[in-house]
Amino acid sequence: MGTDAAALDLVPKVRVIAHHTSGTDNIDLLAASERGIAVTNVKGVNAEQCAEFSIGLMLAITRQIRRGDLAIRQGRWAADTQGSLDVYGATFGMIGLGKIGKAAARRADAFGMKIICHTRTPDLDFGHELGITYLPLHDVMAQADVVSVYASLNDQTRGMIGAQEIALMQPNGFIVNIARGELIDEAALTDALTNGRIGGAALDVFEVEPLTESPLFALDNVILTPHQAGLTHGAKSAAALGAVRNALAVLAGEVAPNLVNSPFKNRRHT
Repeated sequence: MGTDAAALDLVPKVRVIAHHTSGTDNIDLLAASERGIAVTNVKGVNAEQCAEFSIGLMLAITRQIRRGDLAIRQGRWAADTQGSLDVYGATFGMIGLGKIGKAAARRADAFGMKIICHTRTPDLDFGHELGITYLPLHDVMAQADVVSVYASLNDQTRGMIGAQEIALMQPNGFIVNIARGELIDEAALTDALTNGRIGGAALDVFEVEPLTESPLFALDNVILTPHQAGLTHGAKSAAALGAVRNALAVLAGEVAPNLVNSPFKNRRHT
């Protein structure tokens, strides 16, 4: 559920919204700023955990772990290698390179993968360290064996991976998304998976959450998880502590460590 202007008008005494995640795309930041409400997040607090999860999903879908699990539960000793990808030496295509992306890149590098990346803000030093090649989006989609999405959701990135971009992928290519569901055209991705135009996908986020019904449920070339990439005991504790620290800072008249809006610069006059 989003926090829009109408919702904010119901709580006129609120001074701070201390979000316990990194994403604030469900909050109307301008409306909050106009009302003098500070919005904070805990960006990066679960970066390592999210990176771990994205690599775990990559391994699960590229090595057909789900299919093997289902086969043995159904009484079939089906050690089938059809569709499996040799991760070592494969090309890891990244969309976005924030804290989570960088943590994932280090893990992909440890697996011996070639890393290519599309980002609006290339980190040249980091790229040199890991041998990352920065490319336009379409080149990453066309060249990668695995496309892993780490971009933030905003007006520029919403729907950035649509039917045209998916059509560029290799026939045995895979998509992993732990960022935001709205970054990918879910209908176009479902169509590509249904018709076998790509190898598979592993999705932790969706256009509409919670996902209660979807044609994706019938497909065996997709892994679906309930937005759990950053949910470990340690990460949840750190996020809660970070949110409390942000809130206390604002209430004490201080600048919050993770302020994401300008609560007074854009305040409307009443």
